[in-house]
Parts: sequence; C-alpha cells; structure tokens
Amino acid sequence: MSDEARDHALEDRANELYWASDIGVNQIAEQLELSKGALYDLIHPLPGALACPICSDETVFSNRTARDRSLLSCGNCGWEGHVDEAGPAAAVVRSEYEPDGPSTGDRRRIELPFDARTMWGGALIGAALGLGMVFWTRRR
Repeated sequence: MSDEARDHALEDRANELYWASDIGVNQIAEQLELSKGALYDLIHPLPGALACPICSDETVFSNRTARDRSLLSCGNCGWEGHVDEAGPAAAVVRSEYEPDGPSTGDRRRIELPFDARTMWGGALIGAALGLGMVFWTRRR
C-alpha cells in the first residue's frame, strides 16, 4: 500500500470514528496512534445539508459538539447559528461518516434530486392553486 493510500485510509478511518461513534477524541487518537492535534488535522467538517441564510452556501457542523447542539457554520461568509435559522440547501448532501450514511469507502457524496428552485416552484404552484380554489368557491 502506497503512503498516499495509507494516509487516505487513515483520514477516512479518523473521520468515521469521529463522526459515527461516541468514542472520545483521546481514545480515537490512541487507537490510530496519533497525537490529538494530528487527529484534529485529519477531521473534516460534517455537511449540514442546509443553506446559509446569508450567502446560501452549504453549511457544516464544525465538530461533534456543534452537531450535538445543532450549531451550523458557513465556510464562505462566516455565519454561525442554529439549524432552525438555516434554509433549505440547493442539494441535500449526506456525509459518508454519518451513521446512516453510505459505507462505500470512497469519498463521494449522495446528492438528492431536488434543489431550492424546485421547492420554490412547488410552493408557488401550491399557492396559485389555493388562490384559484378561493376565487372559484367565492364565485359560486
């Protein structure tokens, strides 16, 4: 196994243990034979599957504490806030490191086939149909 492949496998394992388990950071670092700082260097933010209310970029959970407290952040504009403050994402993305996420072993993500335009379009069509029903019932 090449050094690059070994580094990639270590990075994947570190993220999997960090995001999909309740094992403490010190235990993960010990299990992977890393310092705590080296472990943190390998951890990637977890996609939040919600859009930033300021710039509409994808938000992330920066660490497990943020995830547990439902606190998102935006790498693009620096916004930080609760998941209730964020909006629908252009594409909902699940991380491979989530317990219910795919376990393919590669770094691809699954994007669900809807975006903000589809949701807004559906909302506008629903509103138009509702108004049409109101006008139709009032004419009778």
